[in-house]
Amino acid sequence: MRFAPALGALLALSTCLAHGQDYRMKEEDARTGTLLKRDNARLSLPPEKTYAELSETDKARLRGMYENMAPDDEPPFPARGYRSLMRAMSTVQEKLQVAGTVDMGVIVGPDGRASEIKVYGSSDPQLTTVIANVLVLEKYKPALCHGTPCTQEFPFRMNFTLRH
Repeated sequence: MRFAPALGALLALSTCLAHGQDYRMKEEDARTGTLLKRDNARLSLPPEKTYAELSETDKARLRGMYENMAPDDEPPFPARGYRSLMRAMSTVQEKLQVAGTVDMGVIVGPDGRASEIKVYGSSDPQLTTVIANVLVLEKYKPALCHGTPCTQEFPFRMNFTLRH
């Protein structure tokens, strides 16, 4: 029996963003025998929006998870929003068929490129390696420190589940 992957994109911001709207992403294709596409990811931020396109409320909640962030500071964020990143995670989950949580930090430089991945916790070594590779290849909007691009960590936490 093959299990269907499901992603819970809890992103380390989930605690801070808990009072926000719950966004869901559907599978790209419906399973055999149905025309209905199942949910395969749940996020606290709209997946199709870049940082610039987020509402001021979403930006404030996102910024609120960082300590001592000045009014003209911004956190790093996936350059194209979360959608492409979540699609990549869905592909990883489909191939590996692993359940568990990955908790990482991506060090994003002033050029918007990941320079380092910090692993804070993971339930599977192979999953950790593949996810780290995906995160390193992602392009990010760099953080702004007093209006100037700077190096900062982008927190990433994801819960992978399997369902029948």
